[in-house]
Amino acid sequence: MINRTVSFKAMLLAGSIAAFPLAQASAGADDAVQPVDYVAGSWMLYRHEYVTQEGRVIDTRANGISHSEGQGYGMLIAAIADDRKSFERIWGWTKANLYVRGDNLAAWRWDPAATPHVADTNNATDGDLLIGWALAKAAHVWKDSDYARDAKRIAEEIADKTVVDTAFGKALLPGERGFGATDQPDGPVVNLSYWVYPAIAELGVASSRFPADELIRTGLSLTQTARFGPAALPADWISLKGKTPMPASAYPAQFGHDAIRIPLYLAWYSRDHSDLLTPFADAWRDTNNGAASVIELANATTLSQMPEAGYRAVTELVGCSLGRETAAPTAAAFETTDYYPSTLHLLSLVAVAERYPRCLPDTQ
Repeated sequence: MINRTVSFKAMLLAGSIAAFPLAQASAGADDAVQPVDYVAGSWMLYRHEYVTQEGRVIDTRANGISHSEGQGYGMLIAAIADDRKSFERIWGWTKANLYVRGDNLAAWRWDPAATPHVADTNNATDGDLLIGWALAKAAHVWKDSDYARDAKRIAEEIADKTVVDTAFGKALLPGERGFGATDQPDGPVVNLSYWVYPAIAELGVASSRFPADELIRTGLSLTQTARFGPAALPADWISLKGKTPMPASAYPAQFGHDAIRIPLYLAWYSRDHSDLLTPFADAWRDTNNGAASVIELANATTLSQMPEAGYRAVTELVGCSLGRETAAPTAAAFETTDYYPSTLHLLSLVAVAERYPRCLPDTQ
């Protein structure tokens, strides 16, 4: 994959794109006036690299597959960038190819090399949350009641099929099948990176049947208590079977590429959880000079680095939330490297622009 960088300010000065204001300032953002939208130009580059003309978002790290998570991310950023044409293309492809279960949840994976393209009809709950959130946001931006109706249906299906009661409160199963108390020896098993807090909050508005407040309380509580080893970080996969959360036995006990989204979503959701974000920033400082890495939890050993700019953008977002950083230069200079780090990069840029605009150039 060719590394490409966009300087949105330079593109604006050249007159090559239009600036779109962010649709709505987030509650609690640290400035009353939004900065020039850095997102629109970055979205154009992301769209060029990862979104087909048909509306399929391509995971370049997984042999060109598509999944509900990626479709949800694409729809979300398109709505934020006020790009309705792209939103409709992505949503249209998603409906035609992933909604094969007979309900309002999407099949999690579509493989262009397989026959049939969808071999596993299980859902991925984070993908459903993202799609529902994107539809709710689109309904607001474009005043479209059909999108609002679809968001409500997805929220209620998630509540009916993937929300369970545990000893720690209402929790999100990562999928309808395979993670419950009877599915794994130490089930239920959860993944805290599936707690997309801004999505959960917005879907709670979309439907009164969606238990947003309870889910948010559980997620925040687990982020506080499910900290393992010297680094005091959560594992990618966590068992809720016992009296205390534990790393799930079927998965490596590590803070990895899934779990890096936990602080991203937390910092995006609210600036009021410094106690939960501090362990992430401290671990990055102590193990890898401030950079993100995959960390083995038993002894806080760095297993591998996360060198791409997208991961650095997450650490800058967390630093801005904690007040440890006054600028997010990497986040502001979006570049494409590969699907997943590029997606985290763009999400971090959106979060900084919406909630911590003082960290962007020329907005302080």
